[in-house]
Amino acid sequence: MRRIGIALLTVFCLLAGCNQASDVLVSNSTIDESDIGEHRMPYSLSFTEVDLEKPLKKNVETDLTKVILKQEIDNYTTYYYQKNQDDQNIFAAIKIGTNIFEIGQVGYSAENTDQYTISLVNALDKNYIKVTGACGANCPISYYIQTDTNSPKVLQIEAHTVEADVDQDGTNEIIATVGTAAQTSIYKIKNAHIVATSLNEALDAQEVTYDKESNTFVVGADIWRVKGEELVSPK
Repeated sequence: MRRIGIALLTVFCLLAGCNQASDVLVSNSTIDESDIGEHRMPYSLSFTEVDLEKPLKKNVETDLTKVILKQEIDNYTTYYYQKNQDDQNIFAAIKIGTNIFEIGQVGYSAENTDQYTISLVNALDKNYIKVTGACGANCPISYYIQTDTNSPKVLQIEAHTVEADVDQDGTNEIIATVGTAAQTSIYKIKNAHIVATSLNEALDAQEVTYDKESNTFVVGADIWRVKGEELVSPK
């Protein structure tokens, strides 16, 4: 009986030891998963060529009969005006040298002129005159006008745009954001062509915002930075 009792005690001790070892393995597994979460894998950015560049259509000064605002910058004059028999839409035109060119529609309101802006910017390895307005409710619009050619051209992007060197290659890209749930894209130069990528698609995220101060992209509590043609975690 004594031998039987000792044998049973040994079995119980072995079982207890196995349970403790099992508990240790589960605890270690939890720590490993937490560590993995802090070092997120990069996301590849797929850039595709886009056709944004269009020639500016020449206008005549007699078309500018209902000018609501005029802005001047660096020897260029921008006119915001309504066309004859059209009181609903606001258009913009720019005077380059002695010629006037139509930029396009920039808004609907002749009263809220604060939304119409003009600035000098550098992006995509070129200098542009940037004209902004709105193409509708929650629809900002940006025009990038290249004036240093014999045939002026314009890039039109229906979004709020910022110029910044997001991939640290020495050239400013264009970051475009639009929508209540922010849809954010990057435009850049690749092999002498304009290409674009959607960060929402790359991250499979409903909303992606750009923080200009930190030069990063934000998805909820996660922060991403562009490195080459990847999104990487700065952690």
